[in-house]
Amino acid sequence: MLTSLLTEPARSVTPLNPADPARLGYPPTFPIEIAMRTSGTQEICEAYGIVESEWELIRHDPVFLGDLQRAVEMLKEEGMSFRMKAKLQAEELLKTSWRMMHDPNTPPAVRADLIKSTMRWAQYDTPPAVNGAAAGAGFSIAINFTGDRPEPRVING
Repeated sequence: MLTSLLTEPARSVTPLNPADPARLGYPPTFPIEIAMRTSGTQEICEAYGIVESEWELIRHDPVFLGDLQRAVEMLKEEGMSFRMKAKLQAEELLKTSWRMMHDPNTPPAVRADLIKSTMRWAQYDTPPAVNGAAAGAGFSIAINFTGDRPEPRVING
């Protein structure tokens, strides 16, 4: 759901600026929410603090239309809508996790699990790569010789 975005303070949306294409004029998650259609366009615009005159500019902008098309295509993948909703909630959930970790009333086992999970999500639990390979990664070779000889062959090296 749009819970985290609906509770955020309204953001100012700058009119599209042809002199500065780096300025979108809308938040980067806006086209994704429009594509997901979990709420009406008016509700989504209100959640972002986008007024009708700004929406009129944004909805005709070729950059926005391209972003919206990419979002629609991405959401066609099986399960992508669910994953995208989860990603949209993830930032807000990290804030809750942070509060719980620092709350002295949170049981130590829960705090430890939150800390371990955060480290795993940030991929700090993975050993660093060594010369392009994962640490501890090795290889082994098994050669099976078959033939008429009953005794095993041994290679010394």
